[in-house]
This record gives sequence, C-alpha cells and structure tokens, in this order.
Amino acid sequence: MSKDINKETYDEATLAKLDIFEQYLIAWLPVFIHTPYTGEVMICDFFAGSGQDIECVPGSPLRILRTIENYREQIFQKNITINVVLNEFISDKFSELQGAVSCNFDSQSWGQKVNISCQNKDFQVLFRELYMQLKQQPNLLFIDQNGVKHVSNEIFQMLIELDRTDMLFFMSSSYIKRFVNTPEFKIHFDDLDSEMIEKARYGDIHRIMLDYYKKKIPGNNETLLYPYTLKKDRGSNIYGLVFGSKHPLGVEKFLDLAWDNNKINGEANFDIDGDVEKKTPSLFDSLPDYDRQKTKKEVYEAKLENFIMARKKVTNLDILKFTFDMGHPKSHARECISKFRKAGKIECDSQIGFSYNTCIKNRNIKEIKVKEDG
Repeated sequence: MSKDINKETYDEATLAKLDIFEQYLIAWLPVFIHTPYTGEVMICDFFAGSGQDIECVPGSPLRILRTIENYREQIFQKNITINVVLNEFISDKFSELQGAVSCNFDSQSWGQKVNISCQNKDFQVLFRELYMQLKQQPNLLFIDQNGVKHVSNEIFQMLIELDRTDMLFFMSSSYIKRFVNTPEFKIHFDDLDSEMIEKARYGDIHRIMLDYYKKKIPGNNETLLYPYTLKKDRGSNIYGLVFGSKHPLGVEKFLDLAWDNNKINGEANFDIDGDVEKKTPSLFDSLPDYDRQKTKKEVYEAKLENFIMARKKVTNLDILKFTFDMGHPKSHARECISKFRKAGKIECDSQIGFSYNTCIKNRNIKEIKVKEDG
C-alpha cells in the first residue's frame, strides 16, 4: 500500500505541486466566471486524499474551496454554477475528506451557486460516469495519481477528446523506472520503450513520458502538453506534472506561472539541466573559441532569431505560437524582440504585443521584418 502523505507533513515537492495547482486554479476560474454564456463549470479532484496534512496544511480539496470562496462576490454577480467533484477511493481517507469539507464549506450560504460532491469511487469508474457531463461545460481536471497507470492510453485519448478542458496529472518517475518491465505496467503502456526508461536518469523519465503522450495526440487534435518536474527535498524521488490544454489562453497562463515559479528553466522545482552552472562565469569565457552550453532561455533566443531570419517577415502571432511550442512564456518573446530590435536586426513597432489577448482575442496583428543591410 502506498504511503499516506496526509498522515505526515507535506514535503517540499508536494507543497510545490499544490501551489502550482492552486495558482493555475486562481488563474483559470475567473476566466469562466466572466465569460458570457458559460452556465456551469466543473472542477474535478480525482485523488483528493483526506484534504489536509497532519498539521492541517490544506491539500488540493481545501485549496479549491479557498479559491472559490475568494471569488464569492463575482460568482454571485454572474449567472454561473461551479460544480466540484472531490473523489477519494480509500474509505478512511474519504471519511476524513468529508469531515474537512464539512468544516470548510458552508453549503447553505452558497445555495445552488456552488455544489460540492464527495465521491468514494475508483478513478476510472467515476471518470467514465462523469464523461458525458464533462463534454458539456468547461472543466479543470486534477489527477494526482500514485504511479502512472490511471492515465492509460485509453484514458488519455478520452481526456484529449474533451473540449474546453484543462488537465493536470502526475506521475512518479521512480514508479515508472521500477515497474516498466512488469506485465501489469505493460498492460497500460504496451508500446513504451522500456529500454529507454531503464537507461534514462530520473530527471529525464518525466520528459520521456511526456514525449510518449505527445505522440499519442492525433494530428487533428489541438491539445498541447507541458511538463513540470518535482524533486523531493531529501532523496532522489522525482515525479512530474503534465499540463494539457487545447486553448492558447490556458497554455499562456500555465507557462507564465511555471516560469514565475522557476525563472531558470520554467520546468522544475530544481535546476534540472544545470542552467545555473552554464551561466556561471568561467576562466575561459574570454577565449574566442569558448563554447559553453547554452541555457534553456539562450537556446530559445537563438532558435527564435533563426526562425525570424529564415522567414524574413513574421507576425507577433507567429512569434507567440513559436514561443508556446518551445514552452516559454510571452515575456520571453517580448524580451527577445526588444533585444533584436535594439541590435538593428529587425524592424517592428516598439509597442508590439505578445499575448493571447493581443494576438488572438483582439487580433491586433503586427509584422516583424528582418532589417535589410544598408
């Protein structure tokens, strides 16, 4: 049986995971509160646990309730209903979850504006029961699974078929590395390259799994996936978050918060690729042939410059899509374009915008041209 983290204090990685989920929920919820003709939204926490740790630090269920409470006035002002599903399969933890919800949610004060449903079911059973309803409205799905098996190929295909749905699901790198060759694991991931997993360092297993899922996305499906790797403060246990969305605003919000949490790489709660060391000055930096490894941001800048130079003329929308594809926030696009402009490499409006609202919602499209010599 897996360890019950709610019977201990949350470690650094768990707190980082919970913070990312809560930050994204805070960014996600008001979008739909203020979107016209959105009658209902659903938030599902499929592995809710008991709601808090042994010191009463809020887990994901209580963070959902806290966020909703913070938007109370706006929710009552708008014609919208918030439906929340909190599921915990283990009976003892489910009883504790019910108690935590009862102590932290006043259902009478909300009327029918916010509905909390506590469930005690197997994930796949509940997910299939809810599936038709999930097709009807915007959703935020949080799947904090133990291991990886619950988001199988079949479940993943069902997830990416949902429209107006953002998802965050977790997987344990140590679990994958340990069980990749077992018959039980192969039932769910029969075409996964187990040899690649066995040879990979723990920090890269999450990326391998992300690429595995990306290859499962059909060409006509617009779902984009992004990673965030988490490392426990003690030991080598690493596990990762996968964020998925079809909507560029969801992608923008996730990349913004990921890079706000880690300005070095925007992809982990630690320096996963040694970018700090890459930026550290060396005795040999002054040599003309010095060829140190580039940081993630430097790689992005170089590829963006090549992208623009090869095409001679692009738009701010082209740049935004390129930036999202590389897993970078809109602020990096703004920084690089400003740098290229000041260096005389390109010509464009000094006030050019790079955001979902500018490029997609308001269609304020502007050109960026390579500056001709002379």
